[in-house]
Amino acid sequence: MGKKNTKGPFVFFLLVFSSLFFGACGLLVGEPFIDAVHEADITRHLNDRATIDLRGYPSPGSADPFSHFAIFYRIYISDVYIGATTTDTFVTINPVLNQNFTTVSRYIDSDTLFGINMHNVFSNIHFRYLALEDADINAVLRSAIGNVVNFDFSQSREIPVMIIGPENIDDGAGNLIPNPDYFVLLRANSHSAPVGPFSPRPDHRRFINSDELRDPEYINLTFNADVTDRAGLSDDERRYTYAALFIVGVGMDPTTFGNIYSTPSLIHVFRLPN
Repeated sequence: MGKKNTKGPFVFFLLVFSSLFFGACGLLVGEPFIDAVHEADITRHLNDRATIDLRGYPSPGSADPFSHFAIFYRIYISDVYIGATTTDTFVTINPVLNQNFTTVSRYIDSDTLFGINMHNVFSNIHFRYLALEDADINAVLRSAIGNVVNFDFSQSREIPVMIIGPENIDDGAGNLIPNPDYFVLLRANSHSAPVGPFSPRPDHRRFINSDELRDPEYINLTFNADVTDRAGLSDDERRYTYAALFIVGVGMDPTTFGNIYSTPSLIHVFRLPN
């Protein structure tokens, strides 16, 4: 009588275990993967500035599925001034901001939740894609790999900008001045169905606190489809606006040709300058 083969069941067990293990992590063997920008790589300052350090982000190779970074944003109406926005202040700024952050936070720096469609996650909570004035944000952010990206919403800048490289530079005389090489941030004016195109007010689309931006008559899918109101405020109380920005890596699945995403990270919640 021949020797009993015990390897077959053991190998089968390993295959099943591996499949279950990697499936539980959300990433199957051979499934394309996009690196995240981790929370440790983002520095936030008060309510007006943030820096993303992409110097350690892996440079994509020819076979890498990575394509670009996407930044999702949403604007929130508020009646309070917060000098330093942190997760503890979100509910004070606007309860919906806190709810939206809670929805997204489970994915931030997660070691188990991979392969989630972040376009759907953010679209479901009414976030839109950040744009730049006179520049392709996808190309600009891709070129920023290996550098730092600064976001400046400070009142001194007047118009919120994104800076690739240092926030301040030497003017040649030993004085630090704001880096003049910047990109003006723009609000979206369209989104995928069912939202479609919309007409932001004011029509310059810049991230500036204004009467039109806060006007409840414009907070709808026709005009300010990127704004969340705060219930129960009088006209005099509608004084402030804040923008939450999140970043994700985006790539293409070579099998399905659909988009794939990294896990997200919060860039900051910025107060919009007047």
